Amino acid sequence: MHKAKKGDELILVINPGSTSTKLALFRGETEVSSISAEHTAEELSRYDSVLAQKDFRKNAVKAYLQSEGIELTELAAIAARCGAIAEMESGAYIVDKKLARGAAVSESPHPANLAPIIAYELCEEAGNGLKAFIYDGVSCCGVVDDIYKVSGIEDFDKPFYTHVLNSRAVSIEQAKRDGAEISDVTYIAAHLGGGITVNLIKDGRVLDFVGDDEGAFSPERSGGLPVRRLTDLCYSGKYTREEMQMRLKGKGGLMSYLGTNDTREVEKRIEDGDGKARLVYDAMALQVAKDIASLAAVVSGDVDKIILTGGIAHSAAFTGMVKERVEFIAPVEIIPGTFEMQALAGGALRALIGEEKYHRL
Repeated sequence: MHKAKKGDELILVINPGSTSTKLALFRGETEVSSISAEHTAEELSRYDSVLAQKDFRKNAVKAYLQSEGIELTELAAIAARCGAIAEMESGAYIVDKKLARGAAVSESPHPANLAPIIAYELCEEAGNGLKAFIYDGVSCCGVVDDIYKVSGIEDFDKPFYTHVLNSRAVSIEQAKRDGAEISDVTYIAAHLGGGITVNLIKDGRVLDFVGDDEGAFSPERSGGLPVRRLTDLCYSGKYTREEMQMRLKGKGGLMSYLGTNDTREVEKRIEDGDGKARLVYDAMALQVAKDIASLAAVVSGDVDKIILTGGIAHSAAFTGMVKERVEFIAPVEIIPGTFEMQALAGGALRALIGEEKYHRL
């Protein structure tokens, strides 16, 4: 494995999404190169499952390394995004055969689960002890108390899948700004993106959250819906199961009401006097605020900061509407954008050099 002084470790980051594979190289904590390898609908239609895309995505990773003139043996570590596997702790996990297998057989298949599989295979190909890590996967909320799992019917528990990576990343950053340790503060981090989740970060982990299928609607997801009416719609014969799933995730939220998932376009319509756009946008902000307030109740209002993050947090109009309704709970900080690549690289680096203990599945 490539030997380097601290801060010079070369780390490859792999982050597959639904229509792209984001890739980056970091020297220590500094990004030196990045791309988003876009995948067309035609390309992806060749595969009958997410798992079947593995070699296609792996080839994109290899092509990126080749374009950068980097051999696998030059890498100090690989940092891989990860979807749902099992109930796991926050932080870093070493990618071994067991974890790669868990990603392959996940009950919630997502392109992100291809990353640890690809990373494991690349480490095997390197043949020099190269290590790969995942960091803050969507099911990495730690051991969840039973009270937070109760769903309302005995048939199933509430699944603990949320935007752990970015929510913890901005919480760690906010704690630094506050001169505190993440383990000593309580934050509510609202991740405002194509999907919206609101996360209660206490003792350094996600204690509870409002998920994208139970709370506010978002640019393309329906959020929580009146369940009896939803049940009637599901059995109405109007939609197939697949079409109904798409109505909930992909064509829900702003897409359902306004035919767009672009909040900038919605704000332009509002400026032009579109009353429906204003109503729907205001409703989305109201629902986010209600989700934040509901999590404050979990800790009896003892919240140090509320953080608004994600792509929509770039909008002063939207964050202003949310802030107005929740700043009575705690001061509101805005950290716009997502920091997945930096968080993955930083987590892998800390695990690699021993600053943070890593777990095994």
